[in-house]
Amino acid sequence: MKTGRVLIGPLLGVVLLVLAACASDDRREQVSGEAVSAFSDAFTVAGMPVTTGPNGLRSGTTGPDLDIRGGTGDQIDELMAAALADLDTYWKEAFEPAFGQSFKTGLSFVSWDAEASESLSESFCGQSTFRQVNAAFCPDRVEIGWDRGVLMPALLEEFGPMAPVTVIAHEYGHYIQMIGGFDKSASPIVSEQQADCLSGTFIRWLAEGHGKYLEINTGDGLNTAIAALISARDGRRGQSDHGTAFERADAFETGFSSGAAFCGAIGQLYVDGKRDQMPPRFDNTGSIDSSPFSEAGLESVVTSVESFFDLSEAVRPVVERTALDGSCADVDLAEVAQAPVAFCPSTNTVSMDPDQLALIATNGTNGTNGPAGLPSFIGGDFSAYSLVASRYSVAAQSARGQVIDEPVTAARAACDTGRWARSAADSGAFTLRGGDLDELVSGLLVSGAVASDVAGRALPSGFARIDAFTAGYFDPENGCSRYDP
Repeated sequence: MKTGRVLIGPLLGVVLLVLAACASDDRREQVSGEAVSAFSDAFTVAGMPVTTGPNGLRSGTTGPDLDIRGGTGDQIDELMAAALADLDTYWKEAFEPAFGQSFKTGLSFVSWDAEASESLSESFCGQSTFRQVNAAFCPDRVEIGWDRGVLMPALLEEFGPMAPVTVIAHEYGHYIQMIGGFDKSASPIVSEQQADCLSGTFIRWLAEGHGKYLEINTGDGLNTAIAALISARDGRRGQSDHGTAFERADAFETGFSSGAAFCGAIGQLYVDGKRDQMPPRFDNTGSIDSSPFSEAGLESVVTSVESFFDLSEAVRPVVERTALDGSCADVDLAEVAQAPVAFCPSTNTVSMDPDQLALIATNGTNGTNGPAGLPSFIGGDFSAYSLVASRYSVAAQSARGQVIDEPVTAARAACDTGRWARSAADSGAFTLRGGDLDELVSGLLVSGAVASDVAGRALPSGFARIDAFTAGYFDPENGCSRYDP
């Protein structure tokens, strides 16, 4: 069901509207300024320390008394009211410095239960909310609405309280595009990248402690915010062009690191420039899904990785197709005793367990969990293959005499994996598919094994893990030099 430029449908159309708004014409040719890297060291996120602590409503705080049509004041509506109040405060501060004009209020809000009977449905954007598992911004009515019965509870359960907040921040971003006078003729992907970016700027503001009602830590809180955003990605040709999980995470992190003005300057050439460096998004069936894991594929990856790192015979590690037994003379491998791939420096051996790798490759979901279809982990063959490249990177670092048990080791491993993925795809040695980078991003957020040191200790921030990988992928020649001794 569609009205105007608003899409109301299943979850993968949720959050991600076809409101074609983006930067004005004079911004479409290039992005002014430079995006800021999220990484300065292993324990910071875009200049902020990696923190633990609570996420969601501040302790002892209740949501504000916001006028929400159809609202019941339940847990979801209270969380949404808090988010919208903090969003209003943030954009009153940030809008004029970023876009050179005064902020305009005027939004209205609608809450509904997608499981309620048709007689109890609300009207959103001029249409019934009956069975609409959705959250959206309606430009025609200047209203933001959400399903408190299925979608938002599913996000809350799967990812935590900052997931619904991030979703609504994305929708608020579409409102910012409208009042900011962004070009409405731009492609949907530009609009969606901007909205993801704008949501990242708000989450940064919360992480800095400015929210009256909400708080978020830069550890698991930030990880789950990104994970929730990427759970709704384009999975098949013909869906509205909201971007892959890789693109969505990248846009969010750009906003978090670089600010709202940069988001407003994102244009078609910026998006196309990145897409030109990525694998085709869809195969000939119109799917983004990756290839099945196979022994032949694993052999191809091992050959590709060995060729890429090109270590001399004297220092080249032996690759064994057997599970690591947990014993290694010069390093505590207790944390990786059951890991599918591990490097032991005393024997100069990369051990990999094909059965466990196959399990990782088949453990992911593609948007079919629960009534809202939310995947907590996007898995596939590249989830497994990337571990091989990462552990071989640790072996290569050892061969060069570099430390292999510190955070920089983990960052370099992720960065080298990005370099290898880009190189292998370009050479034809290994075929990257549209969903492969999505699997990698999801894995970096969930476990971080690709971005871990020799003992399996991952970088504490999923944000920094993704940044390390993308540094190598988008700049294979120089992107990893930041980790050189």
